[in-house]
Amino acid sequence: MNLNMIPDTVVETLGWTLLHSVWQLALIAINLFIALKVYRGASANLRYSLSVSALALTFALPAATLYRVTTEAQELTGPTRFQNSEESFRAAPRKPAGEARTDIGVEPSSARPASSASSFDVLSQAREYLVGRCRVIFPFALAFWLLGLVVFSLRLAGGMWHLQRLRTNGVKGLSDEWNDRFRAVADKLLVRKNVAIFSSSLQRTPVAIGFFKPLILVPAALFLQVDPRQLESIIAHELIHIRRHDQLVSLFQGVAETLFFYHPCVWWISRQIRTEREFAADAAVIDAFAEDRVVYATALANLEEIRVAGHNAPSLAAAANGGNLMKRIERILQNKTEIRRANSAWSAGLTLLLISAFLLAVFSFTPKSLVNAQKSVTGDKRIAIGFVAIPPVDRGGDPPKDSDATARLIIAKLQQYKIPAIGFINGAMISDGEKLYPIRVNIVRLWRDAGLEVGVGTYKHISFYHTPYDEYVASVEKNEAITSKILAERNLKLRYFSYPYLNTGRSVEDRDRFENWLGQTNLTSVKYTFDNNEWMYSYAYDLAREDNDLNTMNEIRVAFVRYMDRMIDHYETYSRDMFGRDVAQSMVLTPSRLVADSADDLFGLFQKRGYTFISIDQAQADEAYKTPETMVGDFGTSWFDRWARTQGRKLQKEPSVDAAVWDTWQKRKPAK
Repeated sequence: MNLNMIPDTVVETLGWTLLHSVWQLALIAINLFIALKVYRGASANLRYSLSVSALALTFALPAATLYRVTTEAQELTGPTRFQNSEESFRAAPRKPAGEARTDIGVEPSSARPASSASSFDVLSQAREYLVGRCRVIFPFALAFWLLGLVVFSLRLAGGMWHLQRLRTNGVKGLSDEWNDRFRAVADKLLVRKNVAIFSSSLQRTPVAIGFFKPLILVPAALFLQVDPRQLESIIAHELIHIRRHDQLVSLFQGVAETLFFYHPCVWWISRQIRTEREFAADAAVIDAFAEDRVVYATALANLEEIRVAGHNAPSLAAAANGGNLMKRIERILQNKTEIRRANSAWSAGLTLLLISAFLLAVFSFTPKSLVNAQKSVTGDKRIAIGFVAIPPVDRGGDPPKDSDATARLIIAKLQQYKIPAIGFINGAMISDGEKLYPIRVNIVRLWRDAGLEVGVGTYKHISFYHTPYDEYVASVEKNEAITSKILAERNLKLRYFSYPYLNTGRSVEDRDRFENWLGQTNLTSVKYTFDNNEWMYSYAYDLAREDNDLNTMNEIRVAFVRYMDRMIDHYETYSRDMFGRDVAQSMVLTPSRLVADSADDLFGLFQKRGYTFISIDQAQADEAYKTPETMVGDFGTSWFDRWARTQGRKLQKEPSVDAAVWDTWQKRKPAK
């Protein structure tokens, strides 16, 4: 780039401004970092304001430096100063030769100590050397900055062009029903601007665009694929962005990233703004729709599936799926809007373990006492729910991250429906036998600290039928040792064991011997009366999630709930035929994303059919669980089947799995 046409004074002025901006912008970022640490327990609005203020300073300080450097340059080189200096020099009275001047406040050189003069000269020479080197570098630095300015200006212009394209192409008005819903949400949020809303065939996630004429674009497919209540909560999020004028802040972020593209601190500040902006918008949505916080969290989790597919919202727009999803869901589901921590402002973030512990401590939005404080049973239908195995194993993404999100959603639903569930630990998923895996073990702590029961299976999910007795016991002991340490952190003890695959061994003798060992270890085995093939539906659902096939995911959710409705009929018939009443049921599920996403329909189905959710203690206190059974073999099944076989009764015909789900399992089942 040819800089010969630019005056030297301009090159030097911009050069000094760029040089000073390096330390100035770093200082702003350091102060913001400290402020965010000190106020990490403050509201999202305050943290967002601090971040935006830091952005404003990134413009203000370099602008002030540019003004000062320009002014000094004019004073040093302008004709007025030289003329005034010359006139003053001519008018000043002259001293006789050899007489020291005292009118300028400087001692005669002969009066200054020799050592001071020497030090002054060294510092002066060093300063002049550094200034000279900087002036040599300035032309190259300015050329680099101008080149980057052109490139990032094109980036900014491209983003604005893309936004304009989204406004005009592939948009379509909504139905009267959705326009009415939209207006109702806008009125509830006190949005006074005239905001338009359209469906878009180009945009893959909901997004708010524009400042003077704002509009919201919603992917057309979402109206069919997402629950209306969830979609309303996402639209509310976009309206909050418009109400807060976040689009204007986004524009200034784009300008800052263009002007100061060379400075990593500016990019960090901009990233903090985007993060805190989403937290602040989430908080505003929850303030307005406090009763729907779980619906909103689920909606964000579902939108994440679209984001993972690689179609993000434009950077200059405000989209609901921005920011850190895990932290956003955690804040949405927690009980209090504000987070208060008593430990030092510097301790957070030092290690992954400390971060995980912090997330666990603030997760629950319902006090644990509400989970197990079940009301007295007023009806005859009761059911306990057990989950195997904790932590979840999701096939649709990175296990630690995806499992964490799934676990949080399931726990939130259990708390919402006041279900005192029990989760059985898969030891191999949280430890190698010596060290713990921090992210996965904190999922167990998350479950524990939510007031939910924790039990164990074997260290690895193995079948008793295919495992020698001693090896099977050793596997349980290994899992027990790992899990007991985690429970001991809260002075809790293990009480329950769950047979993997519901398989109780090769012989009655082995089974009875193992049951005696459990009794000596103060463990009780769980007898599931309500077995089902949920895991098969969950497998198909995870594959659909991996392919981002939203239509298939929706079909599987519907088919799964329909299947579970038939299974309720099946086990109610078993209970009445065998015992003449509705015994307390115990159902086994896997902590899958399908269960998390279908929780409202699934748990709501049980409620509609008159069920009360109880603990495994209450369920197994039913006299029916004392019924003898002697069934063994290379398979596992419900205890109703076991009791029926032992009594020589005819087995009830179990509802079949949907053909498409069955075919998916048969074709894509991994080899053992």
